[in-house]
Amino acid sequence: MPGLVLFKRRWAIASDDFVFPSLAELFLRFLWLAALLTIYIVHQSDFDCGNGHTMRDFYIGTIALDSVGIVNMMALLFVSMQGTIRDNWPRRNIWVFLYGRLLLLLPEAIWACLTTYWMFGHHFTCDWTVVWTARTAVLCSWLVGFLTFVGILVVFDPLGAAKRRNVVHCSMSRDGASSFMVGDSSAHKVWENRCRLLCCCIACHNDTQEAFTEVGKIVAHFFRDMDLVPTDIAAGLMLVLQQQADAEESLYEVRIVDPSSSRTVNCAVGDGARNTENTDQLPRPKLWMTIPNLAYYMKYAMGSYGWPLYIYSNLCTGLCRLSCKCRPCSCIRMENGVFSDNICQCNTAALKKWSDVSDRNIIYISFHNTFKQVPFLVTVDYSKNVAIIAIRGTMSLKDGLADLSAKGAKIDIPGVENAYCHGAMLDCAHYIQERLTTLEILESAFSKLQDGAGLVVTGHSLGAGVATILSILLKPTYPDLMCFAYSPPGGLLSSSASTYTQDFVCSTAVGKDLVPRLGMFTLSDLRVKILRSLLQCNLPKYQILATGCLRILCCSTGRSSDQAEQTLLGLQRERRYMAEDNLSTIQDSLKACEKDLGEIVNLRWPLNPPGQFLHVVEVNEDSSGCCGEAPLYKAYWTSVSTFDKIILSRKMLSDHLPNVVLAALEQLVDRNVQPAEVQ
Repeated sequence: MPGLVLFKRRWAIASDDFVFPSLAELFLRFLWLAALLTIYIVHQSDFDCGNGHTMRDFYIGTIALDSVGIVNMMALLFVSMQGTIRDNWPRRNIWVFLYGRLLLLLPEAIWACLTTYWMFGHHFTCDWTVVWTARTAVLCSWLVGFLTFVGILVVFDPLGAAKRRNVVHCSMSRDGASSFMVGDSSAHKVWENRCRLLCCCIACHNDTQEAFTEVGKIVAHFFRDMDLVPTDIAAGLMLVLQQQADAEESLYEVRIVDPSSSRTVNCAVGDGARNTENTDQLPRPKLWMTIPNLAYYMKYAMGSYGWPLYIYSNLCTGLCRLSCKCRPCSCIRMENGVFSDNICQCNTAALKKWSDVSDRNIIYISFHNTFKQVPFLVTVDYSKNVAIIAIRGTMSLKDGLADLSAKGAKIDIPGVENAYCHGAMLDCAHYIQERLTTLEILESAFSKLQDGAGLVVTGHSLGAGVATILSILLKPTYPDLMCFAYSPPGGLLSSSASTYTQDFVCSTAVGKDLVPRLGMFTLSDLRVKILRSLLQCNLPKYQILATGCLRILCCSTGRSSDQAEQTLLGLQRERRYMAEDNLSTIQDSLKACEKDLGEIVNLRWPLNPPGQFLHVVEVNEDSSGCCGEAPLYKAYWTSVSTFDKIILSRKMLSDHLPNVVLAALEQLVDRNVQPAEVQ
């Protein structure tokens, strides 16, 4: 940190990033050298044949070049290990060894071309095993050269013509609309092209062009003012993870009264930096906002995902269980109400297995999926006397693109000011509302139910966000509707709109799920924390990455507070050796990011999760979930301010999976756990 400058351009790699690549290359080169020496010694007497001297020359030249490469790589490894992540002065001469390594590529390329001509252009009278061993070695040298070329492409920075990145300026308005003023559009164009490359199968669709442009601007804005390479961000995340683990008990606690006893317990939550709402003013949950209801309707949300999720959740027996519900030749027997399913209606079969519905319960199912048009289903539940709308979460690249199209959009809510929401999810909700109205689906559903039937809208992840917005749109027509949002997106509703949904939306999330915490504010806050941790750290980057990966893989609880203090705060003894330009660059980036974070707070840009929130947490995360042990859960009602910061954890992605959410809710039901209330 910052990125290296070679050939008068910046590269996406720092001077301390060559430790692990050098170790890997040294390991492979030593193996390659040992193999060449062994082959040369074993077949030395077999080279006395027609053109056999060319094979001898090949082995001798390759061994010599490999030995020179080993010496150069050892020197590069030694220099890259010097200094710390914020002190690159001891590594100031690394460019000498890098230029030497690049110059070594020229004779290696020439030698590879020459030996290829020798091995494949000459006729040999030697034993065929000796000849093909040499030819295989030549092909392996080309493979090594190709991998080296790929590595250079990976660290190539398209914006590196200058020593620092182009800056993308962004202005945000109070009504939720955002306008990007790009002095040099190359930054967001690069990210736009990268997104198109990752989603190449949908990049040519006309309806996704604007979305790719918007995503490119958002990502370019996030990385502006940060002269960091990818490994710097990874190391910063490791440091923030350790800081959060050390400070969790002292900084993020609220007092929670367990209704089953008079004792007081503690739960880790957010610090409420951007939401000053008093938790005492939270409304009491509605009578229907119960854990059994959450577990019951979660099965419909699971069913909307179709057969892939069912097979994933039942790896051993899922295929056999599903086959009994599938319909071969369904393309001949046209089924009313089921659209865009596969020929055997496997997705519909998965719904039947998850929620025990039959054909007479199904009103409408659509697995049609394109940008801003998500699959959804409408069924009736005779036992509950309700019609159920279940909306599928993210399962395709088009769904992911809708998640990332986070531009704010106005939503009309009578009596609510400054109501805006996630723009792409609003379009998805309008699509479903239009289908419901045009096809009179809900009228058909209510005609099969008794008088006074209710309406339930549910979904997980992207489906939860769309379900919430759809509930807002349907609320004037169905004032008694109920919405169950599982792991809803964090950047969904403005503060006023989120408060409005507390009467009819019940949200839930498990543990440290990342998705309910994602938003413009939380990402900017994480960016500031990464820069602060890097500015405070006095360890080499390779030690940070190695320790962090070991901690995650081994489910370690981390080091003691004394060790953390020595790691993160012991700065003074190295400051006199530090390069002032590097330190100034980090400090300038931190100041710019802190200013951007303050603007977001002042403009009330942050979007919140919806409704009243039931947070399901593990009783002891450090001791559960490892070695096959099932975690033990508890639950409490909390405000959306709990999710105003990203908490890094090895479970922050797995906690979002719908099968994990369902398992946690069913466990709470089996144990008859009553949620605690926040005081």
